[in-house]
Amino acid sequence: MRRIFGSALSFVIALGLLTLGTSAEAAKLRIGAHRSLMGSYEIVADKMGYWKQEGLKYSIGHFKQGKLMRNAIIQNDLDTGTTGFSPFSTALAKGAKVVGIGVTANVCKTSGIWVLTKSKIRSIKDLKGKSFATKKGTSVDFSFKQYVLPYYKLKESDITWMSANTTERMALLLGGTVDAAIVGDPKTEIAKQKGKIRQIENFCRFDKTRLMHIANPRTLKNHPELYEKYFRGWLKAHMLLKKNPKKYAEVYTDALVEVGVKTSVKIMLPVVQRLQTQVFINDEVRNYLNDMADKQVKLGWIKKHPDFTKSEMLDDSILRKVAKELNFRQGQN
Repeated sequence: MRRIFGSALSFVIALGLLTLGTSAEAAKLRIGAHRSLMGSYEIVADKMGYWKQEGLKYSIGHFKQGKLMRNAIIQNDLDTGTTGFSPFSTALAKGAKVVGIGVTANVCKTSGIWVLTKSKIRSIKDLKGKSFATKKGTSVDFSFKQYVLPYYKLKESDITWMSANTTERMALLLGGTVDAAIVGDPKTEIAKQKGKIRQIENFCRFDKTRLMHIANPRTLKNHPELYEKYFRGWLKAHMLLKKNPKKYAEVYTDALVEVGVKTSVKIMLPVVQRLQTQVFINDEVRNYLNDMADKQVKLGWIKKHPDFTKSEMLDDSILRKVAKELNFRQGQN
C-alpha cells in the first residue's frame, strides 16, 4: 500500500514539476477550502465578503481532504489551501514544490475517536481486535498511530483498518461497518446531540493536530500581493470568531445548509468555539515537523527529509506582515 502511495505521489510531483512553468490565472488567486470544519475560516472570509473588501480577485473550490489541495498545488491547479502536517512533510521529502506559509486549525478538540453510544468500547485499549475507520496518510491518522496507540501499548496490527475520506467515516460508524472511527466536527456534534455517538478520546493529550497553510511557489513569487490580500481577509475571519462567535457560527451554518448539510446555529456554535489556532510557523512547529518526518523515515514512507528548522519551503513572512498591520495577536481565537 505504501508503494502505491509513494508511486502516486511521485507521479503527482512529476506532473507538477512539468506544469509549474504555466502561470496561474493572471492576478486571480485560486483558493482551496476544506469541506470539514478546518475550512471554516475560508468559508466565512468568502461569505462575509472580506476578500472582496480587500480587492482580491479569486475563485474558491471545496475539497474533501487536505491532501487533495496539496496535490492540486503541486499540479499548478490551485494557489493556496490547507493540508495536514503529515502529507506536507511527505511531499517536501519527495521533492514537491509547495510552500508552507502559515499554520491553521488546531483540531485536537474538534477531532477525536468516536464509537456508537451503545458500544462496549470505553477506552482506546478496548480497540484491540476491533475495526477502525481513518484516512491513511492524514495528520490525524499519523497522530493516532504514532502517539495515541503507543500510549495505550497497542500496535497497528492489533486493529483492523479501513481507509475512508472524512465525509464517509461517520456513515461507516453509524451503519455499523466499523467499531470506531476518527471523525471531526460538525458531524460529530450533530450525531452526539442526537444521542447516536460518544467520544472515547481526543488528541489534545497527545498531539497539537494542525494543518499547514500552503501556497503555490510560482504564484507566491510572481504575485505576493495576492497573498497579502488573502491573509487580510482570512485573519478577519479569525478575528470575527474571537469577537462574535455567534455571528461566525451563523455565517458558517448558512454556508453548510446551502450545500445540503442539515445543521443549525445551536449545533455549530459550540463547534466553532472549540477551534484553536496558532497561525505562525514558529520553532515548535519546525521541530515538530522534523520529529514527524523522522518517524516517517522509520516507517518507510520516505527515505530522507529536509531540515525543517532551516527549510526555505516554510515562510510565513507575508502572514506576519499582515498580522502586524491588523494588530492580530496569537491566541485571539
